[in-house]
Amino acid sequence: MKLRLLPMPEAGRLHRIEGFADLWADACIQNEEGDLVFLSFYGRDASAMQFISALELGKQEGGITDFHLVNVQGQRQHVYAGAVDRLGKHSGRLPLQNVFGPLSHLWIYDKRLQEIDKVNRIAWIVDLDEDREALELRTWEMVKTLSPVALLDAWRAPLMAWCHDQGAISELGRGRYPRIGSVSAVRVSISDHFLRFVSQSVRDSALLA
Repeated sequence: MKLRLLPMPEAGRLHRIEGFADLWADACIQNEEGDLVFLSFYGRDASAMQFISALELGKQEGGITDFHLVNVQGQRQHVYAGAVDRLGKHSGRLPLQNVFGPLSHLWIYDKRLQEIDKVNRIAWIVDLDEDREALELRTWEMVKTLSPVALLDAWRAPLMAWCHDQGAISELGRGRYPRIGSVSAVRVSISDHFLRFVSQSVRDSALLA
């Protein structure tokens, strides 16, 4: 996961974290079950620590297991925290010269986003959604990294098309739980089915060196 802490977006693009004072989210991604995968938010240190502590405690200990993000129109999006032991966090501070005063920028994310599961050939790519072609290129490079057989760049178009069609490449936030903000999360999974497709395509001369 290669993201950088950014200046705070315009207020109209932020979502308030309901129930916590002075916390605003600019990006959120959930998986197909609604569990939190990535959250980027800004706030005062005390409020941010209160929110993180509430997630870590869970409801049985007086904390929370879910929360709502509310946009400027008042629309609410429900987010499940899921198993908090799988979540990591990262923080930084905004420059003092901003209209909001001293604020921290924090991420909460599924730790698996940072790992390459070489045994099961699964990996994630998380990046800003500013350049789709760059994101697609990074995804192709990950396909090559996960594949136990060498793949030629000349095969990129047909293999990427197959991966998208068969779900070997899937992007979160396009179904029941739409993403918030301009961050994308792409899951890459290279199965034996993919390897059989490559082998058969080479034998059929559909993939040429």
